Amino acid sequence: MKFLPIILLATVLLSACSSKKKEAELLELSKPQWLKERPVSSTYFYGIGTTPKVGGTSYYKEQAKEKALADLSKQINTKIKSEQSLYRMEDNKGVYEYIQSRVKATSNEFLEGYEFVDQWEDLDYCYSYYRLSKSKFYALKAKRKQEALELSFQKYKQAKMAQQNNDFILALEQYAAGIDAMSGYLNEQTMFETAAGNIDLFEVNKDALSDLISGLKITYDTESMSIKALTKVPEETSRLTVTCFDRPAKNIPVRFNYSGGFLVTDKYKSSTKGTIPSPTFTMTNNTEEILKASIDLKSLGRQITKNLIVRQLVEKQKTGNASLVVSLKQ
Repeated sequence: MKFLPIILLATVLLSACSSKKKEAELLELSKPQWLKERPVSSTYFYGIGTTPKVGGTSYYKEQAKEKALADLSKQINTKIKSEQSLYRMEDNKGVYEYIQSRVKATSNEFLEGYEFVDQWEDLDYCYSYYRLSKSKFYALKAKRKQEALELSFQKYKQAKMAQQNNDFILALEQYAAGIDAMSGYLNEQTMFETAAGNIDLFEVNKDALSDLISGLKITYDTESMSIKALTKVPEETSRLTVTCFDRPAKNIPVRFNYSGGFLVTDKYKSSTKGTIPSPTFTMTNNTEEILKASIDLKSLGRQITKNLIVRQLVEKQKTGNASLVVSLKQ
């Protein structure tokens, strides 16, 4: 008799296992066609998500949905991958955050307009099935591109006005914003119809930005000076003027380099009158030293935009520089 409970327990367990096996078999028979064979259509993009049934019902169903949408986006996210790679050209925390926000924004664009199709569960997993109309997707994409082109053209016009008002930094910011507005479409045509005719917005913004930077010039108020050996020359012994197309340019970053050694302060920005004081330096025992000033293109790029495409364009420009010859006074 003492074996009876064990026998009963074994019977119950076997019965439970058999029941669960039977349930699994019945569920397998009810598996929908979209799980047996992935759907293919010229009308829709499809996404199928699978997640373990862990946690509450609402939790794992939401997880299955997110995975379905991620699966759906993989079919149309070639641009996300290429843009992600493009924006990794600079490795620091600020740029990393910019990469992530750009990719997230692009992903959301792809997923807008999706539709729930079906959901199915077996004993261990939950499956979700979503779709996105291709015609709706391409219509939304075209609409967004048109909006991006319109924004880019608006920024281009604002840049031209700022340039006419001698606000060159604002003009550069607006040209940069015009390029940034189209950053999701740079592998496509960027022509835009205006009252004066069709223009390529990427090209006109890029060329205008390049022309403005090439127009920046630096000049010293004197080309040379004589200083006794080991004399500390105070700041503003000489002055520079930054101009753009012969007009004073404010807030332009300039960097100094001294052949005689280290400068405590080597970076300045031009004043509202376009002027910059020469930095403090010490004359050496050498017959001659050079205090060179140049537009700090790297700082300028960072100043006007977060967009790394534009930063690269800025850093590749060629601008004038100025040199102050410091000779040894006997």
